[in-house]
Amino acid sequence: MIKKFLKYTLPLIVFYLFMSSCTKQVDFNQANDLVLEPIVASDLIFFNADATEFFVDNTELVTVKDSVIIDLFNRDFFMDYVVKAEFVFKVINSINRSSNVTIEFFDINNQKRHGFSLMALASPNNTDIVTTHTEIFENQALDDLKASNKVVLTMQVLAGGDPLNDNTPGRVELKSKGLFYTSIDVSE
Repeated sequence: MIKKFLKYTLPLIVFYLFMSSCTKQVDFNQANDLVLEPIVASDLIFFNADATEFFVDNTELVTVKDSVIIDLFNRDFFMDYVVKAEFVFKVINSINRSSNVTIEFFDINNQKRHGFSLMALASPNNTDIVTTHTEIFENQALDDLKASNKVVLTMQVLAGGDPLNDNTPGRVELKSKGLFYTSIDVSE
């Protein structure tokens, strides 16, 4: 009888003790509180021009302006989940002239919603001078960004330094990227 007990009952008791002592209760309701907060990075605006491109028909161009329509900001995903945005701008200037770079955001009615400027310093010896600027969009600025559908880039070459002509050395380059902070509540 003891052999039967040891053969059948004892292993069941050990198995039961093993299973009950080695498991932890899992709370599956925790998934209801899950919030994902990924950061999405994207290139935005790129501009590259030699100094000679600012001299057209024997005339020095002091202002260059371009615009681009961007529908990214008013897409459902952007509207619903982006809680903060940062735009990082980098200007590389090897022209012996300073420049003012202005970036403006306009809505569908062509009303300006946001804007800022950065200065690209002159390069007297035509080596790369790097200027960076980070524009942060939160609260009202983020709402203005979400209402925008056009970005206007204006570059103004400032007085001083060498006059620009067909032989002027150097270039100016603008690079930018956007970091979009999202918050996605998966319980909804």
